[in-house]
Amino acid sequence: MTSSSDQKYNVPGLDRALSIIELLNERPTGLSVNEISAELKFPVNSVYRIMSTLERRNYVVKRNGESGYMLSEKLLGLATPVVGDASFIENAIPAMRELRNLTKESALAGVLLKDEGVVLEQVEGLHNFSFKVNPGLRFPLHTAAPGKAFLANLGSLQREKILNGLNLQKFTPNTITDKDVLRAEIEQVSKLGYGVDREEEMEGQVCIGSAVLNRNAELAGAIWLVAPSHRLPEKEIPRIGGLVKKTADKISSSLGCVFLQVA
Repeated sequence: MTSSSDQKYNVPGLDRALSIIELLNERPTGLSVNEISAELKFPVNSVYRIMSTLERRNYVVKRNGESGYMLSEKLLGLATPVVGDASFIENAIPAMRELRNLTKESALAGVLLKDEGVVLEQVEGLHNFSFKVNPGLRFPLHTAAPGKAFLANLGSLQREKILNGLNLQKFTPNTITDKDVLRAEIEQVSKLGYGVDREEEMEGQVCIGSAVLNRNAELAGAIWLVAPSHRLPEKEIPRIGGLVKKTADKISSSLGCVFLQVA
């Protein structure tokens, strides 16, 4: 029950704007003004004014060539200090540049946010063709190399809770769609210290990722390398995986984790 004090200090316009933002967060493909109005039972004129304001302030963007709105990357930027320790990125970037220079491939860093991964930073590769990913992009855990690394470095209860709620959507013929197979893959990641995406989310793209730990040996984030499959064949995965793990361990050490042996 809402108290009289809560009602007294309630700001209807702000309350509606926050409800719209929460709804759009649940619908990443976007919604139109009329769809938002119908979902939330808000007047169309009110929704239109709120969306115009949010668009002017760059918190939402229009879908390409359509009338629907999607949340922008600006909101993620505001949330970064919450979803990821700022010192993680500060310490990761120099090490990521070293990894990029060694491999010439793009290096990325991101964090776990509920049951998804979020890209926070990228160091672009040196080849004429390299993958570029915008900060703020969210990715599924079951296909992504860093997603597997996240899961491998969580406590068993938290890992199972996330696994049980995952929808193992199939993207390519290589996508893991069986949770027992995914559990076995995570066990392998725990032993190796790095996870691999073998064209599981996008054909022609291979990723290798390793978790970064904080001073309490808890998950701080992950770094990963992304390359075309022809530049990162199966025989090269152990060598490059070792480099990625070594880089991640170096960042963990810089964050104060003393439970690692860093060469």
